[in-house]
Amino acid sequence: MARLVSVSRLRPRLVATFALVAALTSAAVAITSYYITRGVVLQRAESAALEETQAVLTDAAASLPPSPSRAQVAELVERLKVRAGAEFDVVAVNDDGNFDTTSLSLSAESVPGSLAGPVDAGRIGLVRASAAGRPFVVVGGRPAGAPAFYLFFPLRDVEQDLELLRNVLAAAGAAAVVLSAAVGALAAGRVLRPLRETRNAAHRLEVGLLGTRLPEGGGDEFADLGHAFNRMAEALEASMGELRELEGSHRRFVADVSHELRTPLTALTTAADVLDAHRDGLDDAGNRAARLLVRESHRLATLVEDLMEISRLDAGAAPMAWEPVDVVALVGAAVATRGWGDRVQMASSGEGQTTIADHRRLDAIVANLVGNALEHGRPPVRLLVTATPEEVIVVVNDAGSGIPPDHLDRVFDRFYKADPARPGGRGSGLGLAIARENARLHGGDLTVSSPPGSGATFTLRLPRRVAEPLPAGDPTVTTARHDRVL
Repeated sequence: MARLVSVSRLRPRLVATFALVAALTSAAVAITSYYITRGVVLQRAESAALEETQAVLTDAAASLPPSPSRAQVAELVERLKVRAGAEFDVVAVNDDGNFDTTSLSLSAESVPGSLAGPVDAGRIGLVRASAAGRPFVVVGGRPAGAPAFYLFFPLRDVEQDLELLRNVLAAAGAAAVVLSAAVGALAAGRVLRPLRETRNAAHRLEVGLLGTRLPEGGGDEFADLGHAFNRMAEALEASMGELRELEGSHRRFVADVSHELRTPLTALTTAADVLDAHRDGLDDAGNRAARLLVRESHRLATLVEDLMEISRLDAGAAPMAWEPVDVVALVGAAVATRGWGDRVQMASSGEGQTTIADHRRLDAIVANLVGNALEHGRPPVRLLVTATPEEVIVVVNDAGSGIPPDHLDRVFDRFYKADPARPGGRGSGLGLAIARENARLHGGDLTVSSPPGSGATFTLRLPRRVAEPLPAGDPTVTTARHDRVL
């Protein structure tokens, strides 16, 4: 089953998406609001400054005579200073360059040069500029026959208000981002909960709990997902049930056929052995037929026994006769009993090669591995028994050309032969499959490797035990009382 996308990685993405959208939205709203407000506030300040300047110019035109003296201008400026208070300052510039001012920090040099042209032309000019380190709206004008008057309206309060507005908008934006992230986390939890349930349900299906179902309540897309998942699970459960019934039927068929064949095969092999013992009285054709009958009857008997063993292993009915076994002695006896001593080089290392195992099944594993090495590899076959505090290891290596890489993954498949051109060989293609199952019954495993030019190497690993495992338990599970491993 394909691995689902981790919900733990999707949640921060959703929260980050919520926060990013909130940040972009807040920034857009804050920037737009700030500049709109700033424009309106400055426009009002300029309008008020222009209105006040027109009033001052009107007063100056009414108060001053044509070509007023310096004293008259100074008197008017003092009167304007009292009138203006702290709202604005006035700089009056005469044609000769002399000036009068209501502020010690402002002079004729403080007047922006861009106002000179409009004022000399008799118009009222307005600019925003800095003077004496402070921001002002500067408005200038000239009454007929009078000096030029420049009014400086401070913008310090306006700038402070705009700065406060900017800070408030930034804080509101940050709060909106944090709130959106929290809302995103909450929404992500609600949205991802059905996905998490679906993931967990898929994992339960993956481990074989085919009765797993999802709730289908509601009318949203997740309810549709639950409905589709449940239909899939039901179809999968039905298919697996049919497959199990078919597999059980096949196992029973193989077991029944193998059982029924044992009696006639026993009679056939007995008759073949009697015929083989008296074949000296046969002609050449009869002699060849007798040899063929003997060989094939024994091969068929071996195949039937292997099929019955596979059936017992598949049904979980393979009996285990647990007893203390000296693995080195067992391996040596297996080699000597079958007459392989002159073609097998045996060695051992380490101490404590004794474990609790099934003597007969362990002997069958060793016999199968060494027999395969002698038949399909090339002598000498090297057999090494080693031990660690946790396991006993039996390694069988031959001096042959090895197993092609494309065959390694299928070596333990049933009825698989690396050389299909020789289907009539002695082996049935079940030996290695039975050997691996026997190894797993012991709680161990059987593996194969074949580096180029090094022959094939089979490695049997058995856990070291000092007590018989629980009869109904998994042999790989150990307990301090029943199945203590050294």
